[in-house]
Amino acid sequence: MANAEITRAVVSQLFADIQGGNVEAVLAAMAPDIVFDLPRTEFNAVIPNTGVWRGRDGVAEAFRLRGERSDILEFEQRDMVVEDDRAFVINYQKIRHRSTGFTVDFEFSMVLTVGEDGLVHHWKAFFDASGEVALFTSDVDDRLRAAVSAGDLPAAADALREGADPNLRDARSGLTLLQAAAGMGNAAVVQALVDAGGDVFGADSRAGGTALHKAVQRGDLKTVQVLVSAGAFVDAVAPTTGHTPLMDALWYKWPDITAYLLDHNAGLGLSTHYGFSLREHFEYELNVNVLGKEQMLEAERLLRRRTESDDRRAAAHQLMAAVVAGDVHRVRGLLAAGARVDERFPVVNGFNDEHTALLVAAREGRAEIVPLLLAAGADVNATEPTFGATPLHKAVYNGHTDITRLLVAAPGVDLDYQGATNGYTALHDALWHGYEECSRVLLDAGARLDLVGHDNRTPLHVATATFGADHPLTRAIAAKTAAAR
Repeated sequence: MANAEITRAVVSQLFADIQGGNVEAVLAAMAPDIVFDLPRTEFNAVIPNTGVWRGRDGVAEAFRLRGERSDILEFEQRDMVVEDDRAFVINYQKIRHRSTGFTVDFEFSMVLTVGEDGLVHHWKAFFDASGEVALFTSDVDDRLRAAVSAGDLPAAADALREGADPNLRDARSGLTLLQAAAGMGNAAVVQALVDAGGDVFGADSRAGGTALHKAVQRGDLKTVQVLVSAGAFVDAVAPTTGHTPLMDALWYKWPDITAYLLDHNAGLGLSTHYGFSLREHFEYELNVNVLGKEQMLEAERLLRRRTESDDRRAAAHQLMAAVVAGDVHRVRGLLAAGARVDERFPVVNGFNDEHTALLVAAREGRAEIVPLLLAAGADVNATEPTFGATPLHKAVYNGHTDITRLLVAAPGVDLDYQGATNGYTALHDALWHGYEECSRVLLDAGARLDLVGHDNRTPLHVATATFGADHPLTRAIAAKTAAAR
């Protein structure tokens, strides 16, 4: 065990050498088996040299890692208490990040143990890491940009873990990092960005294309699959061109992506913003492309196959046809024969796309058919993808009071579901369209009055705008709203 005088002398010289930048002398003051302990936690793990380092080589590596990204501007020993072989030290340090110029200063405590050989055998630091965490994450967004550009998944994962923003946007290109990675066809980096909160729905700021548009342009099916699995809209429309991802898949001659998007119900009846339908656009491309005809002809075959499939499915959906026709007898017979009551109509870019029979019956006012469908187990809360509406929305939107009564009494009905397009509940819709009786049915059933649409309007706001503040219905809603507070 070293005595206090030796300990004080060794530690004082050690920190003098640190202050003077004499790394060789610092390392020479350490025992070969030294343990250098900078406690590592989940919070301070971004500081590159935290952890337990063993031996002089370990300490040298810790110094190297810290010096890679920061410079010591000031270092000062402020206090030291020595007890035999241990020194309790308070130091001050001011450091600067090399690339960002971010600067922090702080005090930290250390305990060092000196052996009889006059060398430091154990060195442990205690410190508030907040400042250093801020310093070593000050370049995190820049590191993420570089990692995405290089397609470096480990570096991207590190930057994201340290808090980098996955939705950073490049001012020149208008692309977010997710869109840029998608355009590079790097599915693994795209997945990491999505997992970190990357916005699959956002558009680039110049042409309005989504990450899915960019992945399609690149022609990387795996990236397309990652984005669609994350919820990207298959029929997202670029506001400048009107192109959907399917149009781009045809344009860039990617039959495999065309097939994937068609299998995921990409619409065939959409049009560009410059006057072409999807099919007309494809025919135009067939005529102006000299090379790549084989890929385009394969895509043409896929389009034809999908069209034929849609036609077959539409024709086979006899229950929907009977509902549209209002044929109660036919509906009853089909249900008795085992027709699938919640089967969806194919996507043909028509009014019934992805609708169930109940959604259409509620919309069309088929009051005799609705109870048959409900009795057969139809999903009373089924939604359609166009407006995100339920059967109850469909009924009240069109003023079908009798159907509204049937639906609000159905077991498990969600009176307060908010549609995806505008955030309106069925009560909002009934009031908006001026259907007083539908509104009263919903009120009597206990529809909520505190929910707001995307326009921040409650049912009371809508009732006032539609009927006026003095209308009995508006006054009833106002009274119920006040009572609920």
